[in-house]
Amino acid sequence: MNRKAAAIALLISFGATTVQAAEQRLNFVSCPILRDTKTVPCWLAEYKGELYYLGIQQDAAAEFYPPFLGHKVLAEGVVSDEPRICGGVVLKPVHISNLPELDLSCNTMLPAEDQYTVPFAVRGPGPNPKPSLNRRVGGAPPQAAPKAPAAKTSFTVYYDFDTDWANRWARVLGDAANLAKASNAAEVQIVAYRASVKLSDGQDFVERKDIAERRAKRLEQTFEELGIPASTIEVTWKDNPAQGVGADDYKLRRAEITVTPGGATTTASR
Repeated sequence: MNRKAAAIALLISFGATTVQAAEQRLNFVSCPILRDTKTVPCWLAEYKGELYYLGIQQDAAAEFYPPFLGHKVLAEGVVSDEPRICGGVVLKPVHISNLPELDLSCNTMLPAEDQYTVPFAVRGPGPNPKPSLNRRVGGAPPQAAPKAPAAKTSFTVYYDFDTDWANRWARVLGDAANLAKASNAAEVQIVAYRASVKLSDGQDFVERKDIAERRAKRLEQTFEELGIPASTIEVTWKDNPAQGVGADDYKLRRAEITVTPGGATTTASR
């Protein structure tokens, strides 16, 4: 009986270890490395002596916004069991934040070598248009809002670390503005947050103190430019950083937008 119990415990332990290995998360700050290939350049980063694949070089309209030399990058990803790409272990999904501080030591470029290719990458005929507040990155123009919505509607945008740039969420901002105008909104409430990331080495990587305020005020300006009356916009921000735990910490770097049509009594999320 004891042998059977021990065997079951061993199997459970092995299964838990396998799941944990399959879902290993890495959050680290490092210099990005640009490797050329026969197709498109790819981006890597080194952490504790290992190379990790981040993504390929694409234009501003792509879903993956690549790093750039001269700045460190915050990588938040899950170690994948996919074959290496460009010599690096694949992080998938991965979220990349280009850190604003200049670091001239981040200047490594590797030449193209025959063994490193990106077969799935296809170059287009030319650059895609830059994102704007009237076009979602990689998507269609904002959908028309319902003419008579009966509920509050919430929208969420997420940010790269230490930035207030939200242009990649142009579709969401456009939808929120359209809804506010179509419903003659009584209020557009903006709440912006500051956060930290739990790095894999145990450190708490905290955003700058004024970033929540900057996010809130920049969104306020954006909605005014989109035709929302300033008198209906209410902005607040949370200066105390939301504490990252090492899993999906990027979701803490956010702003929440709530559009309240006249007479609304319930709330929906989008």
